[in-house]
Amino acid sequence: MKTVKYIALVISILFLYNPDILSQNVKPESIVDISSKSTISKTTNGTEIELKVILSIKDNWHINAHKLTDESLTATSVKFAKSKDFAITGIKYPPAEMLKLQFSNQELALYETQATVKVKIFVSKNFKGKELTVRGNLQYQPCNNQTCLFPVSKPFSFDIKLK
Repeated sequence: MKTVKYIALVISILFLYNPDILSQNVKPESIVDISSKSTISKTTNGTEIELKVILSIKDNWHINAHKLTDESLTATSVKFAKSKDFAITGIKYPPAEMLKLQFSNQELALYETQATVKVKIFVSKNFKGKELTVRGNLQYQPCNNQTCLFPVSKPFSFDIKLK
């Protein structure tokens, strides 16, 4: 009887301290940090901004790329709130890394460590402020080598100082 209890205790401890199982307790929204850098240029038509939305991905995690190889997963996408002050004129996602994870039969299109999404913004001629606020949401699905977590929609807001 003691042997059975001992084996049950060992199995329980292994189950509780297995990092793969503990990853299920990670909050998906904490896996990616969002920051930005911007370059501003004046043209004859107004002000254009190249905004770099920088996705910093925690160690041992990946997020699905914008273009998927497995449609059952959720693609990474950046969506912006509409504004009378600016228009989004282009979004360019980085190329994916093709990796084979333990839970998949095929290579998956992923981003890991860092991914930079380049966004072109045209500032309205009517905007007279010195700082432009750009708001939106990042949608992504985090995965480690064993599993994928539920998709996340994480809000962001960037204040861009205009020259």
